[in-house]
Amino acid sequence: MTNSPFYSDLSVLYLEDEPLIAFDTTDFLQELGFSEVKSAYKLKSAEQAISEKTFDLAILDINVDNNQTSLLLGSQLAGEGIPVIFASGNSFDAERLRAEGFEFLDKPFSYEDLESAICSALT
Repeated sequence: MTNSPFYSDLSVLYLEDEPLIAFDTTDFLQELGFSEVKSAYKLKSAEQAISEKTFDLAILDINVDNNQTSLLLGSQLAGEGIPVIFASGNSFDAERLRAEGFEFLDKPFSYEDLESAICSALT
């Protein structure tokens, strides 16, 4: 993994409700060279972040706080032309989401899987 100049002008919104996973993955995204990594731990925080800024990429854990999902948020972002990567430990949504053009990561995922999904989402 290297600090990619391709990502240096890009910002990413990362929604993950598990703090340790969020912390480690945020560090990885920063190491990839994203100019801004905004971490949100709750759906409402992610919605607030996108009301304040347009992101170049969104990585969204599907099942978040209190049995809420990020599916509607991801669809809205995609409708605005923002690439979205969904992540979940429940892969029952994977086939449908991929058919709709989303990248999907099965949790737990490796950093190599994440980097590959980012490359696919941004091309």
